[in-house]
This record gives sequence, C-alpha cells and structure tokens, in this order.
Amino acid sequence: IATMQFCGNKLDKKDFFGKSDPFLVFYRSNEDGSFTISHKTEVVKNTLNPAWQPFSIPVRTLCNGDFDRTIKVDVYDWDRDGSHDFIGEFTTSYRELARGQNQFNIYEFQVINPKKKAKKKKYVNSGTV
Repeated sequence: IATMQFCGNKLDKKDFFGKSDPFLVFYRSNEDGSFTISHKTEVVKNTLNPAWQPFSIPVRTLCNGDFDRTIKVDVYDWDRDGSHDFIGEFTTSYRELARGQNQFNIYEFQVINPKKKAKKKKYVNSGTV
C-alpha cells in the first residue's frame, strides 16, 4: 500500500469569478497503451495552491505491481455541471514517487497543457504539483 499526498502551486485559473476548484485524477497505463482511472482526489475549493488530503492506494491498483509503469495524472478544475476544465497533466512512475531514503519524499512535477504549449511560444507550465 502506498500513502501519498500532493499539493499544487500556481495552477491556472479556470473560473471566471474566483479561483479554480482543482482535483487530481490518477491513471494506470494498460498493456495496450490505454489508461484506466485508479484514483481521484477530493476537490479543493477556490484555490490555485491546493493541498489534497493524504490517501492510501494499493500499489497494484496504481501500477499493476510494475514500479516502472507510467502513471498519468490529470489536473482538473471542478465545475458543478460536470464539465470539468482540464488544467494540465504530468506523468511519473511508482518508482519515481517512492524513491529516496525517507517517507517524506518531495517532488515537483510541471503541469503541462499540450494545447497551450502548442499555441504559445512562451508557455512554461500551468502550475506545478
């Protein structure tokens, strides 16, 4: 079982009034290259710098026991009508997340929105997680 906690920093603002209501969706990559949802975090309301609650997940659910298998994480802005806005994504692996000597590993992932990256030459990221 893996216990993890994530926080975001300077995520893109998606709501016209107020800030975003971000949440994360974790996907396990399948043998055929498709992805299956393995976990969703709770929504953190009205912030661009969210701190999600720690969660525990079986490693098998996260990566099918393959520590090098790609884990994709999408960042969304929650909308009441269900049409959640895509903020960006990043990929990692369980091995990368679990690396280090202690239980408090800290990593920073660039949240990238491919559409924005293709349109804007000076695009850096849509925040970090």
